[in-house]
Amino acid sequence: MRWLWLLLCSCSTPQMESSPVVAAVAAPDSPKKTETVGVQSGVQHPPIPANSPAWRHDPGGFVPDHNFYGERSWDGVRMRVAGHIAVIERDRARLAAQSAPQGLAAAGVYRSLADVLAALIPDSGGPETEIPTLARNAALRDAALLEGTPLAGLGGVAGVRASLHRHQKAGTMTATVAERLRSELASVVSNLDFPDIDAFADFDDRHAMRVKLWALYLDAVDPVEFSDPWGYFDAAAHARMVQLLDAKIARAGGMTVPDPAPVSGRFTVDGAGGMPTGDSLIDVAGQPGPRAIGTLEKLGLDDPKHRQWVEDTAFVMNAKLAEQPGGVLSILHTRTAHLDGMGHGSRYYNIKQLRNEAVRQLARSGHYTVAKQALEMNFPLHHQDWECPNRTGILMAINGRLAALAHQGTAADTLKRARGSTDDFLKKVDAAQAAGPPTR
Repeated sequence: MRWLWLLLCSCSTPQMESSPVVAAVAAPDSPKKTETVGVQSGVQHPPIPANSPAWRHDPGGFVPDHNFYGERSWDGVRMRVAGHIAVIERDRARLAAQSAPQGLAAAGVYRSLADVLAALIPDSGGPETEIPTLARNAALRDAALLEGTPLAGLGGVAGVRASLHRHQKAGTMTATVAERLRSELASVVSNLDFPDIDAFADFDDRHAMRVKLWALYLDAVDPVEFSDPWGYFDAAAHARMVQLLDAKIARAGGMTVPDPAPVSGRFTVDGAGGMPTGDSLIDVAGQPGPRAIGTLEKLGLDDPKHRQWVEDTAFVMNAKLAEQPGGVLSILHTRTAHLDGMGHGSRYYNIKQLRNEAVRQLARSGHYTVAKQALEMNFPLHHQDWECPNRTGILMAINGRLAALAHQGTAADTLKRARGSTDDFLKKVDAAQAAGPPTR
């Protein structure tokens, strides 16, 4: 059932007044490519069956076979986990920066992150090498910025951010300088080509997109503020990151401009009834990555009766979100229990998607504590959960960010435990590689 592993374990902003307005990066207009999966060659994926022999066994934890995690090699699995570490440690650095505004503690977190990522960069080349390298370089860049010595010669959005910090440190930030920096930022964005995150041809094309998305994300992400989207990192999320920097520059130059309006929470049919990614950091918490692919043989949105059920679910959840956000949890519990009662194996993906949508929309609406409760419904892990590398660490990482945004004192400890769980997974990877391929 290798195709199942590969398929499931990939794991409007208002314009601001005065001077350049940074617009959203438009996605390409060209037709989408046929979505295919397969390690060696693109093989169009069939609908996910309602039941599969692969799902009858619950391994209960780590499986010493990189194919189980949808990767050609253990370096591919490490690449995925390196992304998790980059997300976790960036959030730990942000938390440190907010506790100690001088930035030195956060800079130390970024430098430690760079050291960890450097050890995860293989010599093999390709995405396995490129993604941890990009994340390491960004960590070093952000450490230097927070230490008060932003790197020179940076291009892109990061280069504009570095210029802002240099002018602020030198006391040379004026309205004229702000106008120039905003113009530079608008020029940078106008030359970007943000990919359509569900337009990829095969396994290799999907990983190539990961690299491009990581590059765009790391160029734009704020080293101090929690600016990541709830949901996918797509063109709209990138545009909002850029607009937040644009507003910051304008204010530094003495202009009165608001931050772009936050994305409001609203349950949708696709969000509640579509396909989840294997790695929930991607489709829930904005880690760069392609959109989930695949369709369900049973309880897919192409089934009119089930689609109506999903529409009803989204309607009642939106009503409850507006009236009493905590009530979303009771609806979530009832609706997932209904799905679970059907008994077929692929119901796992319906349930996971509905839970993910609850976390996304509650978090977008600022109800972080309630979103944490929805997230925790994923435990205990079982069956297909184990097919995603570092599933426990992923959920703990999301929990930690929610706690940080809710200003809960548990945030630092939760992120620390997320990192510990991730390190434990990596130790198992190392042991499995040292032991050699499993006997079949």
